[in-house]
Amino acid sequence: MTLRRAETTVAAVGVHGVSKRFGTVRALNGIDLLVGDGENVAILGPSGSGKSTLLRVIAGLENPDAGQVTLGGLDQARLPAHRRDIAIVFQHFALYPHLSSLENITLGLRYGLKLGKADAERRARETADRLRVGHLLDRKPREMSGGQRQRIALARALARRSSVVLLDEPLSGLDAQLHSALRVEIATLLRLTGATGISVTHDQHDAMATADRIAVLDDGRILQIGTPDELYATPATQFVAGFIGSPAMNFFPIGPDGRSAFGTHGPPSGEPVVLGVRPEHFQLADGHSGGFGLTGVVTVVEASIGSDRVVHLTVDGEAVAVRCPAAKQPPVGRRVQIRCAPADVHVFGGTGGERLGSAAEHQELYPSEPGAEPEGAVPADAVTGGRHG
Repeated sequence: MTLRRAETTVAAVGVHGVSKRFGTVRALNGIDLLVGDGENVAILGPSGSGKSTLLRVIAGLENPDAGQVTLGGLDQARLPAHRRDIAIVFQHFALYPHLSSLENITLGLRYGLKLGKADAERRARETADRLRVGHLLDRKPREMSGGQRQRIALARALARRSSVVLLDEPLSGLDAQLHSALRVEIATLLRLTGATGISVTHDQHDAMATADRIAVLDDGRILQIGTPDELYATPATQFVAGFIGSPAMNFFPIGPDGRSAFGTHGPPSGEPVVLGVRPEHFQLADGHSGGFGLTGVVTVVEASIGSDRVVHLTVDGEAVAVRCPAAKQPPVGRRVQIRCAPADVHVFGGTGGERLGSAAEHQELYPSEPGAEPEGAVPADAVTGGRHG
């Protein structure tokens, strides 16, 4: 079969205008994505956003209704899944229960890549040793734990030495400790082998920890593609801002009367405007006379391992999260003041919630009148401890 070279920018993986429907449901809507050679890209989004469908289209397991998929600049439209230079790690292992781990790994090498038995077993053992499951090669899937089975599934994919490795939420069923360790190992192995990796996940921690770039997907559309730092610092939309970051960004809508929890702002533009502040950008304050400051009552203090605490406040009946040093955590029931710099206040507007910049760039949004301050507010420097809720 002769492949025609696509009229497009050459990349390890190219997705160009791909759309896909299942009946009346549009799973993908005009997806464009270029993944560079050796790059590790995560597709991040909530359940039902189209992540797995996109991965299956790239793999050739689903045919797009419109658009094109290329590998190395070559159109893959007429190439079946088993002929594509792609390895897949599935969420649910997909190991043959009647075969040993070694046989599961070598099956595709022998009958797909046509390697001899000795070469296939040598490659399988090398890969299994890297994943620290070389001692499990004689066992069948039922004789191993979930984490061990997932490592065998990873070994099966990586042993192919394909130029592209697709990972469909491979860590979702693992315990927290193994989950964290294995996501680092996967990223390390992809870099060691030089493979291009595309993973789909709903877990922002996995995406932020391992990916060179992240594509945030919602309702079948890519809302933003960028490095983890870019998505954190300059989210393109309110949805991206709320999906990236832990705890999630706090949002403060400005009402038609020009008021928000921060006070009275300039004349409204006629479009909905929402202000967003990350919990770590609020600081406990000694009081405020205006600007971007709030006063609220502490409802819960989340204990965590490390030097920080997440303090949950109620401000005008709304929940607000603040990250603060453990040494300054206020007790539950205390009234405290918090402040943030205008440069740390994100401004979102329009029907799609697009980011319009920061409050430092929109001085007309500075509160001219501070929000109501409850009586009995206690300065932050008087709050240096207390039990958490």
